[in-house]
Amino acid sequence: MMLSNEDIKRIIENGQLKVTPFNDKWLRSSGITMHLGEELLKPRSGFVVDVRQPTPPPYDAIKITLDKPYSLAPGEFLLGHTFQNVTVGATLGFMIEGRSTLARVGLTIVQTAMMVYPGHSDRPVTLELANHGPNPILLYPRMKIARVVLFELKSPSSERYDDRGKYRDQQSVGLPIFNDEIMSDDEIR
Repeated sequence: MMLSNEDIKRIIENGQLKVTPFNDKWLRSSGITMHLGEELLKPRSGFVVDVRQPTPPPYDAIKITLDKPYSLAPGEFLLGHTFQNVTVGATLGFMIEGRSTLARVGLTIVQTAMMVYPGHSDRPVTLELANHGPNPILLYPRMKIARVVLFELKSPSSERYDDRGKYRDQQSVGLPIFNDEIMSDDEIR
């Protein structure tokens, strides 16, 4: 069941969800508005992505400010992160998605990784930013970038993401980690 603004207030009050910083004006009828953090990672072109190798291709770090936004060109891809840190409790499903206003000019903020798992604790959410439109889009820190919808799980999750999730130690925008991308022969049996 998707949670309403009143349900979201309740789970924030009882500690099942923590969003820092949080302002009541970011609460929508059935979600929360999230904002863009100031660190971006831009993948360098000309490298082959091999998921069997432990090291991802190189990325360049970019810091944006209100006076120096980043111009995301048509067809360009970056990693970013939410300005807010998030903690997701064991009884919650947390989905992040783009905003309609930005989608109408071609900006997507997640390619396929919309789910933030129960047990994600006190850190931002990494975003996969891509410009599918015909015009450059300026990215500013703290701009409205995403919406979060929350679901109540039928039963609490017995597995916390931070117990073994591969991105659990990242405290900002995170590079890809390739360590278990191909199923082993033992897993097939």
